[in-house]
Amino acid sequence: MPTKANLAGIRNETQQPLQPLPQQRPTPQVVTISMPAKLHYHLPVLQMPLWLLLVLVGFFFANLNGYLLFDHDEGAFSEATRGMFERGDFITTWLNDRVRFDKPILIYWLQAASISVFGTEVWAFRLPSALAGLGWTLAIFAFVRRHLDEKTAIIAALIAAASLGINMIAHVATADALLNALLATTLLLMYSYSRQPASSLLVAIYALMALGVLTKGPVAVAIPFVVAALFYLSQGLRAEFLRAIFFIPGWILFVAIAAPWYILEYQAQGQAFIDGFFLKHNVNRFNNAMEGHDGGFLFYPLVLPFVLAPFGALLLRVVPSVRNILPGKDPLDAFLWIWFLVVLVLFSLASTKLPHYILYGCTPLVILMARYHAWLQNRWFALLFPALLFGVMVAFPLLIPVAEQRLTNPIEIAVAQRAGHYFNQDFAILAALAGIVSLTLILWRRYPLWSRLVMVGGIQTLFVWFIFVPAFSEAQQRPVWEAAQFAKTLDEPVYTQSIDMPSFNVYLNKVTHRRPLEIGEVGFGREDRLASDSEYYDVLFQSGPIQIVRRIAAPDSAPTPAPAAEQP
Repeated sequence: MPTKANLAGIRNETQQPLQPLPQQRPTPQVVTISMPAKLHYHLPVLQMPLWLLLVLVGFFFANLNGYLLFDHDEGAFSEATRGMFERGDFITTWLNDRVRFDKPILIYWLQAASISVFGTEVWAFRLPSALAGLGWTLAIFAFVRRHLDEKTAIIAALIAAASLGINMIAHVATADALLNALLATTLLLMYSYSRQPASSLLVAIYALMALGVLTKGPVAVAIPFVVAALFYLSQGLRAEFLRAIFFIPGWILFVAIAAPWYILEYQAQGQAFIDGFFLKHNVNRFNNAMEGHDGGFLFYPLVLPFVLAPFGALLLRVVPSVRNILPGKDPLDAFLWIWFLVVLVLFSLASTKLPHYILYGCTPLVILMARYHAWLQNRWFALLFPALLFGVMVAFPLLIPVAEQRLTNPIEIAVAQRAGHYFNQDFAILAALAGIVSLTLILWRRYPLWSRLVMVGGIQTLFVWFIFVPAFSEAQQRPVWEAAQFAKTLDEPVYTQSIDMPSFNVYLNKVTHRRPLEIGEVGFGREDRLASDSEYYDVLFQSGPIQIVRRIAAPDSAPTPAPAAEQP
């Protein structure tokens, strides 16, 4: 039986006001896999909301098989990969009879793995880039989630996936998406090491740099070294910087990963490898404008808002945070701005300028835009860059004749003439509709402005990959594909004649050696470059400026060999 004292105690407890239960945030749906909790940071997809993962996959894998390979870059990478199987050489990459020293081996190995499973479909060549783009975004998500919060991490991932330049580089069969993923992850881990030094982080950093060197060469070490040096020393972290630089196990791992291929390639090609890769495609690319890709010092500041479209206004709004680069301010902002400014200055000083080079510095801008997304409140300012982009798309059919008048390359003129069939009134109407929907979304107040811009990024992605790029692909690349299909029916060797369209080999699934034709042999070439000897050829097939010819006679003098390298 309870005593009076016990009953009194019970009455006193029941008379006390009830304390509200602590509010619990709704748990987002996540991809659940039974793994140790300590692995979750290293495998960020395991802590990512499922809906977000699906959205990111949609952004990066949109219509990968919906357009032909673009020459020269996509065609060159894809043919060099395909040719590995034909030659049985997985150390040196070739284009026809020429050694290709443009890039190291890693992207070719990944593409080779993809086509060995899925065949030589165009999407299989692009698959490593799409996966790299996804991995790049997952690294951003994991970093921001760890150092800021999950909401900001979600915003950062969506901004990255919806940004025009990042999305585009993940849709092409080149080495750039892979390098960006490795470079970004390397630098993000370097910041993490500054906050919480751990040998495991250094091991990962050195491994990633080694993979970057296997992807594109010294740039994968140069940028992280300069950024880390400036940041660590400005933050008074000299001891941590020196410890990271002289981390012997890391260097051993770096050499073990990166050195074997370089040694094997040097043994196979000798001094030609040094001259072709290190001197021509690294030193000379920095000192001289290669292939006409030059521009002034303001080139990258001018193209950057469009590389990060539709977030140009948000980018401009976060510029004031650059003041945090000063000592004693926010260290994360300081690191992000140092990273971006190093890339901006370095590539602005370089003679060769291409829009995708600035992507090396876009990861920090994405994180800054996510962190300070609330700074953008003006809807009219936000719609400026989407309006410009879709305005250009609407006017694109009218711009083609203007551009055609300025062109001198016959194949470019032919592409412009064909483009008129695809970039027509229907295209302009679709562009106008996409623009109207985008601007309406931005002006709609129901959702936060950053999320409306992400929705516009979704519309932009659909328009680019399902309408604009396929139309451009048809105008430029369809004649090459058709010529390859015709060449397949001949069932005899085809030789390249003064043209550089390596996607032809991919579609033909054969190497086409580059040499003058003997009587009776078949060649693939450009109409304008074959015209001077047209009386010696029988045209078997023609589509646009692309011809398949058979030599039927020989001139009095021996034919002049084709140049070692030609521009398309």
